[in-house]
Amino acid sequence: MARIRLAGVGGIIRAVFPLTLRGLCLLLLSAAILAVGVVRADLAALFWGSSFLLFTIYSLLVGHVFRLSLRRRRNRAPDFLSCVLPANGLPRGELAQASVSVRLPRAFPPGFSVRLSLPLAWHERSIDTVRVKLSPGENRPTVEFQPPHRGVFASQAAVLEARDLLGFTSHRLAVPQQESLTVFPAVRKVDPAQLVLEQADEAALSARRRRSEELLEARKYYPGDDVRRLNWKVYAHTDELFLRIGEEVPPPESRVLFVLDLSPNAHVPASARADYLDRLVESCTASMTALTARGLDVMLSLPGARECRAYSDESRDALMAALADAWWTDAPWTPDLPRRGMHVAVWSSPDSPGLPRIMATVREKGWGASLFLQGLPGPPASPRPTLRSLFFIPKDKAEDRGPAAVRKKEREAFQALLDRDLARYNSSEWKVRHAAEV
Repeated sequence: MARIRLAGVGGIIRAVFPLTLRGLCLLLLSAAILAVGVVRADLAALFWGSSFLLFTIYSLLVGHVFRLSLRRRRNRAPDFLSCVLPANGLPRGELAQASVSVRLPRAFPPGFSVRLSLPLAWHERSIDTVRVKLSPGENRPTVEFQPPHRGVFASQAAVLEARDLLGFTSHRLAVPQQESLTVFPAVRKVDPAQLVLEQADEAALSARRRRSEELLEARKYYPGDDVRRLNWKVYAHTDELFLRIGEEVPPPESRVLFVLDLSPNAHVPASARADYLDRLVESCTASMTALTARGLDVMLSLPGARECRAYSDESRDALMAALADAWWTDAPWTPDLPRRGMHVAVWSSPDSPGLPRIMATVREKGWGASLFLQGLPGPPASPRPTLRSLFFIPKDKAEDRGPAAVRKKEREAFQALLDRDLARYNSSEWKVRHAAEV
């Protein structure tokens, strides 16, 4: 309860005194200079101290008045601001454009500027790359931005920030603005020949069959029938018009099932949870898109989803959207598996709590499997040695106490689990590989 009260008091103080770090330093400096001027009767110190203090007071008061005018405009015309993001998904890191429309007062207070930002959030991630400086009156800029992370992001409100030109105060006003942005995972180029799918039936992985007119039933043509369905091959042999009326040969069904294990893994360092999952999803994405690009249909199964949905090269965007929304989940893997024989490609993390159930189900079905285990990213680049580390702190003691040593130990423990699972699941009927090899 005490913490809640302190947080409430802190919020009120920040609302009344919206000072930036630079502004807080200026306020303290002006107070110190003014105190020195009063104690020493120094006219210069009194002048500069009072000048800094008056400028801070001016920024606070005028900023509050300007913020109240923007709030009144928001209450009277809620549609005075709109921000439209790309409706279709886009790959991570690709340049995109957002359309902004804002009607602001025709004049700003002297020494003030206004900026617009649209924060986007998804699970533990947030991006704030849609930013633009506004001018008085009507604004219709086009903002270019690059989303740095994968995900299905959503915004709750756009933020108008009124700041003085020196950046001492920051008056923020939230304007409700619900927008969404789907950022596809990055697709790395892989060689499909390296995919561990040797046990899958290559005939079942063939591309969709073209129409086979020879296997269609036919009847004689009558005036009024659709001439586009005439069987010209039969006409060439019999010199009579026949119409194709049979059903087409159904295309081959997908025989490869991709399972993306999203079970939270306690062995993944908390600081690398999001980046590690991105690498796992991108590895699975690269393999699936490599197969669909060859004209092969694949199926995808995610924890918590009952349906195993099939994807082809024509439904690539739908596949990318499904993988963009993949996140850690405790939902069990209980899909409605196909009755026909499948080859399962499992993408998981070492010692994942959901992996034993997946592999046991595959074994019960008698299906072949390819297991891909994602490792941690490589160690960060070693920083350049400093005089302190070379002369004052022994190298071995610095490594023992530093945070890099913790990361090193976590990586070694993770690698041990990876090697253990590679040996545990590797057998004559299953193929296990490190995801980095693909």
